[in-house]
Order: sequence, then C-alpha cells, then structure tokens
Amino acid sequence: MKEKLKIAGKKTLEWLKINRLAVLYFVFAIIIEMMSVFAVEGNPIMSRPLIAIGLLLMITCLVLLTKRNKVRLIIYAILLGVQAILDLVFSVVYDMTGQYFDFGMLNLRNDAFATLEGLLVNFFAFYTGVFCCIIYVIYGLRMLRGEKHAKNNKRSRIFYGLLAMAGFATMGISVVQYYPSAVNKYDELLYGKSTGAYSSYGMMGNVVGEFTQSVILQDKSRLSEEEIENFIYNGVAEESPQFGVSKDNNVIVILAESLEWFAFMNALNGNAENGTYPNALGLTDAQLATLYPNLTKLYNNSVKMTNFHSREKTDISETLSIVGSYPTDAYINYDYSNNALPYTMPNLMKTYDSDMQSLSFHNGFKTFYNRLDAHQMFGMEFLYDMYDMEDMSNEREDQGFDETMHNYMEDGERNLDSEMIETCKELMFPTDKRFYTYITTITMHGVYYERKNLSDERKKLLEAYDPDFLKAYEEAEKADDDSIWENFLDLFRHDKENASSEIDKDKRVLFNYMTTALELDDAIGAMMNDLEKKGLLDNTTIAIFGDHNAYYQQLSNYVKDIYGFDTSNDYTDLYCVPWLIYDENLAPQTVDKFTCTADIVPTLLDLLGIHYYENIYYGNSVFTDRASVLYSRAYGIFVGDGIVASSVNNITYKHSSITDAQIKAFKEEATALVQEIKHCDYIFKQDYFDEERTMQLFLSKMREINPTL
Repeated sequence: MKEKLKIAGKKTLEWLKINRLAVLYFVFAIIIEMMSVFAVEGNPIMSRPLIAIGLLLMITCLVLLTKRNKVRLIIYAILLGVQAILDLVFSVVYDMTGQYFDFGMLNLRNDAFATLEGLLVNFFAFYTGVFCCIIYVIYGLRMLRGEKHAKNNKRSRIFYGLLAMAGFATMGISVVQYYPSAVNKYDELLYGKSTGAYSSYGMMGNVVGEFTQSVILQDKSRLSEEEIENFIYNGVAEESPQFGVSKDNNVIVILAESLEWFAFMNALNGNAENGTYPNALGLTDAQLATLYPNLTKLYNNSVKMTNFHSREKTDISETLSIVGSYPTDAYINYDYSNNALPYTMPNLMKTYDSDMQSLSFHNGFKTFYNRLDAHQMFGMEFLYDMYDMEDMSNEREDQGFDETMHNYMEDGERNLDSEMIETCKELMFPTDKRFYTYITTITMHGVYYERKNLSDERKKLLEAYDPDFLKAYEEAEKADDDSIWENFLDLFRHDKENASSEIDKDKRVLFNYMTTALELDDAIGAMMNDLEKKGLLDNTTIAIFGDHNAYYQQLSNYVKDIYGFDTSNDYTDLYCVPWLIYDENLAPQTVDKFTCTADIVPTLLDLLGIHYYENIYYGNSVFTDRASVLYSRAYGIFVGDGIVASSVNNITYKHSSITDAQIKAFKEEATALVQEIKHCDYIFKQDYFDEERTMQLFLSKMREINPTL
C-alpha cells in the first residue's frame, strides 16, 4: 500500500512538473480573484467560490488540450491579463459607485462608464494583477528554454476533457443552486444571507451568474391581470393633515446632484461631534449663511426632511422621484423606455389638468441615460439639454441680449446651473399656464477638482476660509495663468502651526465640492428671484433633494468620518442628504422621521390633494405617521432608520440605539415593500398599462377616488 502511494505521489509530482504552466495559471487566477475581492470588500475569502473555481478549472483544462507549451503560455497569459483588467474595472466601478456589476450596466457603457475617467485606480487590485501576469510570463519564458512541447497523448486529452466537463458542471450546478435566480429572487430579498456579490461569488463568479440569469435563463414568467389588478387597487393611501394644501399649484422638482447638508451648513442630527461635521472646513453658521444665502433662506422657510436618505445612482433617483418605483431586474431608461406609465407624477397631474405644461431640463446631454425617451415616457413633453440651451442663448444673443449659456463641457468642465436657469427661466416658469418642471443639476457632479469656470466662487470661499489663502491665490493668478492650479494646491500646505505639513487631500476635495455648492446657490437664487418677480411663489410647490451622497473620491465618508460597515458611528448617516419643500401654504417645519427618495411622489400627490393607490409606490407621504424603508436597486440593500440589511431578515448593521421593536417594525415594512417590488417588476416587464382596457380601468379607478378633480 505504501509503495502504491509512493508511486502515485511520484506520478502526481511528475504531472505537476510537466503541467506547471496550467497549475501556475490556476493558482495566479485564484490569487487575482481573491485579492480583487479583498480590495473591494476587505475579505479575500469567498463564501460561495464554486462558480469561479468551476470556471477556472474548465478554462485550465480546455487550454491543456493544446499540445505546445508555447501556445499554452500565450493563452494563459492573455487570460490572466483579461481577468486582471476585468477585476480592476469591477473594482473601480465599485469604488466609484458601491455597485456590483450586472449585465444591465452594458446599457450604460457609453454613459455611466464614461465617468470612470479621472478616478483613482484601486492600486491594490491593479498591482496584484500586474505582478501575477509579469511573474507568470517570466517564469513561462524561462521554462520554454528547456521544454518546447508538452506531453499530451490521447489518454491525457480525454482526462483533460473530462476535467473540463467537471468544471463546467460544477460551475453550472453552483449557479443554479446558489446564484439568485428569477424565480426565487424575492425570497432572496426576504431571506438571503449573502453580504455582498463579490464576497459571495467572486468577481468572475458574479459575471457568470449575471450572464446566466440575464442572458440564458431570462425570466419569462408573468402575473395574471387579475393578480396585478388586485394588487394595484387593494388600497388607497391615507390623507395626511396637509392633504390638498397645495391644490392646483405649479410644481418644481430639482434633483441636486450630490447635494449634502455639509455643502452649505453644519450637521443637523448626525453623528458629528458638537453639532458639526468632524472633517468639514470649520466655517461658522454665520459664515455659511453669508456664503450660501439662497440655500440658507430656502432652508429656513421650507419643510425640512432632516432624516432623508438616498442610496442610488442619479438615473434611479431621478426615476423614483418621478415614478415612485423602479424594477429590480432592468433599467427603465433603456429596457422600458416605451412603457405606458399613467401613474407618474406628471402624467397624473395631466389627467386632471390637460392644459398643464410638463418639461424637463438637464444641463448635460439628453442622450445620457437615454433621458429624452425616458422623460417623455414619464409624461414630459420634452427634455431640454445643453445643446438646446446653447441654441436658445445664441438666438437671444442675435437679438442683442447678453450670452447666457456657455458649453464648458467642451473644455472638460461641468456646465453652470445658474446659466441654465437664466437661459431657460421663461420656459421653466411660464406665467400663462400651470406647469410641472423637472430640473436635474450638474455643477455639483464629481469628481471634484480645481475648475476654471468656478474661479470667482473659489475666491469667495477662500476669503471666508483664510484671507491669506485668497491673497496667495490672487498673486499666483496675476503671475502666471498656467500655474494657478498648481499653486492653488500648494495653499493647503500653509499650516501656521506646522509649516511642513502635507496637503490635506480630502480637505482639498471638500473645498472644491463646497465651491460647486456656491454655484448651485446662485442657481437657486436665480430661480427664486424669477418666481418672485413673476408672482408665482404663492402658487408653486418646490421640492429640492440630493440624488445621493457625495460618494465621488469618498468625500462623504471623509466628512462624516464613516468608513465601511464596522463603525461605532451611524452608518446610515452616510446616505442622509437634503430634501426641502418650499410652499407658502406650508409653515416651515422639520420632519425628522426616516424618509427616502421613494417618498417624494406620494408626498407631492398628498400636497396636491390627489388620492392615489399606495401599492404602486414604494414610499409614503412624509406628512403621515407611516415610515418607509429604502430599497436600493443599484446596491441591493434595505435601509431603515439606523438599519442596513442585505435582505429583510439579514441585518448587516444596526445603530446601538435600535430596539427590538424597531427591528420588528423595519422587517414588517420591508416585507410589505418586497411584495410591492415583486408586483411592480411585473407591471414594468409586462407593460401592463399598454392595453386599452387596463389603461381605461386605471383612469376610471382614479376618477372614483378623486371625484372632485
């Protein structure tokens, strides 16, 4: 027996020596995968690694079917390089957005992926991949000097073929058994135990699972019209004490890109010590009020949702604030851009006022996120983008007026929102008709760098922060225009107590961010002045909200002193951003219950006095006692007040103050939300309202619950 084991061991060692290119490829591929997962989620161990292992085993054995080691080396080296690049891209995407790869992202390849330019590379993942590739190629080339061909007879090829089939079977069975499929994904939302796609399956395993579910095993199931109707018309939302106070008002909704409270004021109810954010610039409330007079005035005279949270990408936040729901398995702007959606905010308003104007404005490109088609589906007659605004400005200039719009994006800069307001205010805020106007800002979009078109704003902030900085900046500006930006970076080296201190890079990013907020303040001022001049303030409801936290360059984490899940601070504060409602029919007040982006549509309908069927919206009016739970389609998590969960029953974080009763209430609300998500998924997928019967049924039901409109 010992002799047989000795012989078997000898043969195994001989096989490993002969096929060391394959063995080394497999080992390096596993190392690249583990280190990439570690770079993203802080743990190299995958809880469900068999998808990735099966894939790598299959690939390794298929390449072994070739006879020449030179060919094997080339193929394996290319595969390692491709894997390293893909894992790097997935790492950067996650660093930028916190979002795992799914195949729906391919719709965004010319849009969202373009924002990767200029972002810092995850060097840990990058260097690991490069190191493995270089070592592999060097070792392989040295090996080829003494051995040109692999020993590969018919028997061994059969063996490798069987191993490849075993790898394929392992991968396939693991996908079916472990990866969330279309038929059980709602059970996963309720009971799933995974804490992250990459830490569960690895990056390559996630790609295989997403490909299988999105391309091969597409969900073709449907719900009957009866089941959908029973769901939709099961309940009418309760009236709040503020129901109808804004009846017949105009509506302006402003999605303020990356707007955070610390952009223009000190902390509200967060984790910050002594009422200020720990890493903010240290300006006083009086200084901030002087710097940001329009945002401050708006804050003082508005309903303030101080516990409002958003955890989405811009396009999803935008949709939630117009539609009130979003599918889990697709991107509305691309996959459902021709759907019939009678329950969107502008479509419902038009149901009761057919002469109302509904327009959308974005100071970027209308093709980005396929916004033109999507916004028209939502009920807007048209979306005006930067090119339309340029044409409008040029036409006014031909008539003898000053130019109001510049295309800064041609020079690699963000456009100015104040110019957008000045250019489009006659269209945005007409006096001869009721209007619903949706505005998506862009000035505060990351990444945050020293922009030439914000020179005046920078000087204003420099003067408040440190007059010596302003003096140094102006001297650099006069001396050499080309060196302004480099000299500006040096300003943060000037530490009166420690002259040799290094640049505080995060503070510099914060400084640049707050500079963009000054420009947003100008835009808000231009809007409010125009509305007041036209006499529209007393019959216009204005909602302004941050689409997400300022995650670019991890600015929000730095300012709020929150890093990762394991923290003594309130993790959900990371997603707490502003939402203000200005309405002269509403007394200024503070709403401190947990609210989220999905609450915007129900709240506005409530104020306008429009009864609605609550099941087709994920949120609730903020003026009712009912608290919402945020489900993040992009990030696959549930968020409540001090609670984060990867599924309803798998809480990954809770604040130390959270009680058992609060957890129970969270789970009950989140469980009900999953049912809403499931049915809304099918409403989108089946384009339920596209049929005349279903559309007319909805309109007649809406007339029944709104007889006076």
